[in-house]
Amino acid sequence: MKDLKHFILVGPPASGKGTQGRFLADTFNLNSLSTGSLLRREVESCTELGRKALGYMDKAMLVPDEIVNDMVRGWLSEMDNDAWLLDGYPRTVAQAEALDHFLTQRGTSVDVVVWMDVARELIEQRIMHRRECSTCGHVVQTSEEECSKCGGKMVSRKDDNMEAFARRWKDFEAMTLPVARYYEARGLVVKMTVTEEREPAEVSRDLARKLEEYRQ
Repeated sequence: MKDLKHFILVGPPASGKGTQGRFLADTFNLNSLSTGSLLRREVESCTELGRKALGYMDKAMLVPDEIVNDMVRGWLSEMDNDAWLLDGYPRTVAQAEALDHFLTQRGTSVDVVVWMDVARELIEQRIMHRRECSTCGHVVQTSEEECSKCGGKMVSRKDDNMEAFARRWKDFEAMTLPVARYYEARGLVVKMTVTEEREPAEVSRDLARKLEEYRQ
């Protein structure tokens, strides 16, 4: 049976990666890394990499691979033998190759890549109805005005519009979808295909079952 310690989570925007990432982290006791959070941490800490990244972020440009790679390598170096989950990285095949090279040097490797394959039409429907608590970040698919978790105000996300989504989907197809196929060609992918709205807990149960089959 395979020992699953090193996970990568890929999928298009609004595919449910956040929810399933938390499920995986809890189930497999994983240290979870979101590259967005890592970038913000480096910027807020005024590190050399953070200052370099900020120059691109201020211009609404993608942070170059070499900067993101260095940040992720620094984080992974702190993990020692701990289990981990990468969400939002690698974003490109070049980043995937750099990650493989780094892990090989450390005598380890990626164990499994969870690919959230969600129909575009379903994601568009989710985006049009998605609201987020301005206080605690709780996300729902209803029109409620008050957060059921903390009582905060529910608002639409700034990037939850079809124009912004079309750009993000184009980026996903051009850069990140090839990453999923890169790992799929190596037999490392567990693919969760979702074509209709389902409860997150149901998706998690199916994911757990598929991972158990993958481990055999």
